[in-house]
Amino acid sequence: MNGYEETSGAARAAGPGVAVRALAAAAAILALVIAVGTVVGLATGSRQRKLEREASSAEVAAAAKGRAAFTGIGTIRARSADPRPAVVVATVAFPYDSGDVPFSEELGRKAAVLRAAALACLEARKAEQLAPAYEAGLKSALRDAFNARLSLGKVEEVWLSDFAVIQ
Repeated sequence: MNGYEETSGAARAAGPGVAVRALAAAAAILALVIAVGTVVGLATGSRQRKLEREASSAEVAAAAKGRAAFTGIGTIRARSADPRPAVVVATVAFPYDSGDVPFSEELGRKAAVLRAAALACLEARKAEQLAPAYEAGLKSALRDAFNARLSLGKVEEVWLSDFAVIQ
């Protein structure tokens, strides 16, 4: 004896058979999972929904082509017009045609003027006038204030992000 046990030929023959059966069972389970997933995907129309999502995102990208966002105004901190003023924090931006070079340059030159206009517009309102119900009016007032100061182009819409009124 050399310290190692010898296995019989029958034991060696049974060993690989068990491994092969285990692999075959795992492959069968995997094939079953793939088949069930495919059937469920086809039955629920998830592939069609994915294609529609991709098409709509492509349409949005095509529509946005040539557009840029002017973010030079940045985040504004203002006090409301209340007797006990609330703190108003808003990040103001708006889209514009990036191909309009003169307007783009004007925006760069007048960023400080536009920031001051946004600050004045926010400070002229009471906290209750800065509630979400009045968001459209605030955006219109900001748009009009910007357009009054711009000569080479016009702002069509205003975006407000990080908007908060802290009392």
